[in-house]
Amino acid sequence: MLQKVIQYFVAILVIGLVLYNSIYFKKISEMQVAKVEAAFDATAYSKTYLLEKIPNAKHKSVLLSDLILALDTDSNKAFKNFGHSQNQGDTKCFFVKGEGVVLGIDEEFVTLKETSSGTEVKVAIQYIFGNTARDCSGIISIDDFSNTMDLNNASEAINKCIKTDIVAPFISKVKKGSIVSFVGGIELSQSDLKKNNFEIVPLGLEIKSK
Repeated sequence: MLQKVIQYFVAILVIGLVLYNSIYFKKISEMQVAKVEAAFDATAYSKTYLLEKIPNAKHKSVLLSDLILALDTDSNKAFKNFGHSQNQGDTKCFFVKGEGVVLGIDEEFVTLKETSSGTEVKVAIQYIFGNTARDCSGIISIDDFSNTMDLNNASEAINKCIKTDIVAPFISKVKKGSIVSFVGGIELSQSDLKKNNFEIVPLGLEIKSK
């Protein structure tokens, strides 16, 4: 009788250990899957930002002519009200929009005469780098990311997406004299403010019908 009890006890113990190990390994497997699913997809993130979030946030951008007026009136206030950055510093990014006539096209820029302000602006089409596109809208926060590498990868992916999804289709159709509506980012230094040399990183470009 005692021997049977011991056998039952051993059998239950073995079954318990098997079930425990099965559950344990299942949990490890689930954690590994979750880790893979949580990996940051910078390309997908950039397309969502550029093709969905930016168009929806266009109403929050400031007319270039209004920004110029604000800078002329009180640059400190203009930087505070319209500037964005991931860190404290002298340089800020601004989310601007406007419309202008194409004056010229070269390898690096499409030059426009902005309609409202009469200011000549350069729209970058070749060298698109840095964090202007990422930071200008104020949509993206460093707190959205688990690490700075993902934040930097997002910036790089957005810049690449601009070249392929915004600039490429635009440059194939634009010509001198075209009327272009734009939304984009500009980077300005408060200590070295150059209001006659705006370079716009495009986040949206549209050739208007005459």
